[in-house]
Parts: sequence; structure tokens; C-alpha cells
Amino acid sequence: MNTISKSQTRLIKQCINYLETEYEHIYGKQYPEYIELIHPIATLILELIACCDARYHNLEHTVQVVLVGQKILYGKHLCREPISPSEWFHFIISLLCHDIGYLKGICGQDQPEQQIFVTGVNDGRVTFPPQATGASLTPYHVDRGKLFVKEKFSNYPLIDQEKIQLNIELTRFPVPQDNLYQDTLNFPGLARAADLIGQLADPAYLSKLPALFSEFEEVGSNKVLGYTSPKDLRAGYPKFYWQGVSLYLKHGIRYLEVSQSGQAILENLYNNRSVVEKELARYYNHSNNYFSWLFGWLKKTH
Repeated sequence: MNTISKSQTRLIKQCINYLETEYEHIYGKQYPEYIELIHPIATLILELIACCDARYHNLEHTVQVVLVGQKILYGKHLCREPISPSEWFHFIISLLCHDIGYLKGICGQDQPEQQIFVTGVNDGRVTFPPQATGASLTPYHVDRGKLFVKEKFSNYPLIDQEKIQLNIELTRFPVPQDNLYQDTLNFPGLARAADLIGQLADPAYLSKLPALFSEFEEVGSNKVLGYTSPKDLRAGYPKFYWQGVSLYLKHGIRYLEVSQSGQAILENLYNNRSVVEKELARYYNHSNNYFSWLFGWLKKTH
């Protein structure tokens, strides 16, 4: 595995300190068993993710998702919708683990030296060439994440594995049509909202699109989506937002709207979308003006 850099170590500490502060802000000194457990578990998971060689689904993405998820919980708290310390704990652990399946060697039966990895479903295994990154595990990362939770947390009395696994399951994308996946209000649905908003509201998201495209390209999903370059991915952002994800964000957005820090996240989300929409508008206006001029010129010359 890769060595963790000083900047990654600093980011991990900042994330954990933030979680501890936010927990105490909501619950005070009550139920210390959860906050005492979150520190070692979050440290373990984030240090593992810091070693992932996928270009986009990395430590920074996971931290973004966790921070957005905490702000969603804070908004829910401000709306006087009770959240127990156990619910807070399981939700945060779910977000910490939601992309752990991208990491090679994370499951007990993985054989990274031979490039053999479990899929997380039954006894399924896949083999990749030596140059493959964690992005090659994209089709399997949700099931691998759920398997990791089962293997890693089976001896923790305070941890309900099934709750965490369900939250991770609802981050599956594209979203399946089954009724289970239509939830946007409960914790599993809010986990998906945190995942999507954490990605799309990242102030640096548009500059990270080449990294995301490289992951798509590694598994061939760029062809399925109709993208031939990072520019295509950028141009498709508004359509992806409105037709692909906006339906699943409504309650997450509602909870973010009630705090200033949540509103700042939404401002980033809307700004990213607006930047690309304006780019497309300028492009099409320029094209229309050009073709109008060309059509007029052709009429004059014939």
C-alpha cells in the first residue's frame, strides 16, 4: 500500500477533531462510549483510504462526504427531528466506509500480490492486470464495502453491521429502480445524499473531472455514458444533476438549508452547476450566431 503523506495525516486529524467537536455540540458529554469509539475507527478507516490509488475516490472525497453528512445531521437536529447518539455514530461510520471497497487488499480473501480480489458477492473473484488501480473495482466497491464492515466490525458490541451495510447499499449508483432505493428521507437515503452532494459541492469538483474520467475510462463506463473526454463529462454535468441525481437530494438539501454552514455547501453545489450551464449557454449562443451568419451569407451568394 502507499505511504500516507503529512498532508493526508493532517487532513485525517482535522476530520476526526471536527467529528468529535460536532458530536459534543449536539450531545454534550452524554454517551461518551460513541465518541470514544469514533476516534480509533475513523483513524483506521481514513488511514486505509489514504492508501487507495484510485485517482478520484480517495481520502479527500471520503472526507468531503463525511463533512457534508455531518452537516445534514446537524440540520436534522436543528429541525427538531431527534437523532440518537447511536444513529449519529452508525451514519458517520457508514460514510467513512462508503467507498472503502475501492481499496485493493481490504477484504480478507483479497490477494493483491496476484491481483485477485473478491467481489463481495458469494465467492466471486476478479483478476486485474498489474497496472490496474482501485478504480477497476468500481462495479464491486459497494458489495466489497459491505463485506469489509462484516469482517472488520463483527467483534464490536456497539456496532450494528446491518445498519451500516444498508446505508452503504443506498450509495449504489446508478440507482436501482427497486422500492428500497427510492428512500430520500431516512438515514440510508441521507447517506446517498451526502455522497452525491459531497462530490458535486466540492469547490474543486470541476477541476477533478479529469481524475473522475480516468476512473470511468479504466472500467469502460465512459463509453456507456457517452463520454469521450473530460470535457464531455463537464458538459454533461447539468444533465447529470437534473436528470440523474436531483431527485435523490431533496431531503439532504432541506437539512442543509437550515444552517449557515449547510447553505455554504449548497452555494458551492449550485455554483458548480451554474458555471457549466453558463459555459454551455455561451457555446450554443455562439454556435447559433455563427450558423445564422453562415446561413445569411449563403443566401446572399446564391
